[in-house]
Amino acid sequence: MKQFIDNTLKPFLIIGGLGTAAAGVYAFLPQFAVERLANLEYVEQQTFFVQHWGIMVGLMGVMMIAAAFKPSWVLPILIYSTLEKTFMVYLALSNVDQSYAEGFRVPATMDAVIVLYSLVYFWSLRKKT
Repeated sequence: MKQFIDNTLKPFLIIGGLGTAAAGVYAFLPQFAVERLANLEYVEQQTFFVQHWGIMVGLMGVMMIAAAFKPSWVLPILIYSTLEKTFMVYLALSNVDQSYAEGFRVPATMDAVIVLYSLVYFWSLRKKT
């Protein structure tokens, strides 16, 4: 398992980071992102929250990419991203019967893959006695 992580961690952080950073479009083009990417009705009164979510998740992706080149950042970034992404998956699953959740299936699926890989990463860190 350690060999698998050693061989895949950097590409995982870059590819997962790019996918996560793509949420930044919600911060800068909220109406476009909500209507075209999430396929939801844009509600102007929710712009503040949409933009805030977009910048938070977008920057998480940027930090994942940075961690690919700064090994000391990997553990703290993966701890935070795993918690954040686990909650996103939980929200998607707990709202699966709601029509608005459909727009989040792709991001939730990507987040689930990232969470699973991160759990393998954490497992690989355990010391054998």
